[in-house]
Amino acid sequence: MRKFLLASTVFLTGVFLASPVFAEETDRIIVQVVDDEGNQSVESVLLEEVEGLRVVEVLQPDFIRSIDIQENSVKTVSWGTERVGANRLKSITNPIEGSAIVAIIDTGVDYTHPLLKDRIVSGFDFINNDTTPMDVHFHGTHIAGIIAETTSANVKIMPIRAINEEGKGYDSDIANGIRFAVDNGADVINLSFSGEEYSPYLADAIEYALSRNVPVVVAAGNESIDTKNFYPASEDKVIVVSATDKRDSIASFSNTGASIDVSAPGVDIISSMPGHGFASMSGTSMATPFVSGLATMLKLEDPTRSVADIDRLLKKYVDDRGATGWDPLFGEGIVNVTSYDEGLFVNKEDTASTKYIPFPEQRNVPLDAKWTITFDRQLTDGDVVKIKLLRGDKEVKTTLTSNIKEQEIIVSPTGLLLPRTTYRLLLFVEHGKDYEMVFVTGS
Repeated sequence: MRKFLLASTVFLTGVFLASPVFAEETDRIIVQVVDDEGNQSVESVLLEEVEGLRVVEVLQPDFIRSIDIQENSVKTVSWGTERVGANRLKSITNPIEGSAIVAIIDTGVDYTHPLLKDRIVSGFDFINNDTTPMDVHFHGTHIAGIIAETTSANVKIMPIRAINEEGKGYDSDIANGIRFAVDNGADVINLSFSGEEYSPYLADAIEYALSRNVPVVVAAGNESIDTKNFYPASEDKVIVVSATDKRDSIASFSNTGASIDVSAPGVDIISSMPGHGFASMSGTSMATPFVSGLATMLKLEDPTRSVADIDRLLKKYVDDRGATGWDPLFGEGIVNVTSYDEGLFVNKEDTASTKYIPFPEQRNVPLDAKWTITFDRQLTDGDVVKIKLLRGDKEVKTTLTSNIKEQEIIVSPTGLLLPRTTYRLLLFVEHGKDYEMVFVTGS
């Protein structure tokens, strides 16, 4: 005699033509099986299969979660990697021996794509129950490309296929994917899908990851409503990501709410597609891998970091938007690790190589700020002083005025600075020293 206890399904979180995707009725349930020898296991079975069983105890429906992404015709240079300041962590983690792994539980990955060469580790296909999680959709490959572009070469990608070619997947497959990722060495897990129903079975798998020190990064969803209506976006133990556009505004499609932790670029993001191509897509699905990629580099730099450590660092290095401090749109702000200055390798590797002498960090700098820099010797026409002002990896235009008599120069941005944003002011003196000041603007 076999005894069963039941199971539930999921949606991918990009926006396809901006159309919302909601939970669908499932045709499967999750059951616990006890065989003649008394061995127990949990299975997902079709509803019609239950009728032939003599004893059935239902755990839960095997809910369907789905992806929903927006395909764009825009073909501009992708901007998200620069906006989150990824090059800062790349410069720190590139020299590190060893690797860290981010698992993408999604539609699989086209692991033959040139962008992903030498970045893939073994994964699994829970749809076909084999070890070749090839992407026949496109969603997972697009996410993998974002991570590849955002991280150093020693960050590896574990493709796990739990979402089918229609962009839908059962909770049972997703939960099995999470457990597989943890058991096979994943350091961070990326979940870019959503569903309406709370799933204890999926929640147990997420808790399994967190209890083993594996952060889980989740897309907020693209229905333009509150995350409290969706799971796992309503889970308070994971890192939930909303999406922003190039103007640092919240994306029109992004879900928001009390569970939002941070935000990241999610509009017009160019990344890899199956068949060795590229395309521009939008969605919180696209915002999530920027954050999971940074989280994986933070784990690579210091593998002893806990889930709480990663959460704290991601929330610390942000550009505050919306209301001051946390708010339900941006969370703590748009992730930006440009000014990252802690960890095992910063002092040994990065600071020594840049050779900058730091000025004291400044806070609440006015948006129309100018800087007067005084030297300890008389300037001459032959002195060469160069200034560079950076927001993330992007240079901000400035004008430089010299006052030789007063031994000073005046640095003026050509326009207003952005509010609550981190900048780096670099000063290069020929035949002298180089200086750096990090500052954060006020409201």
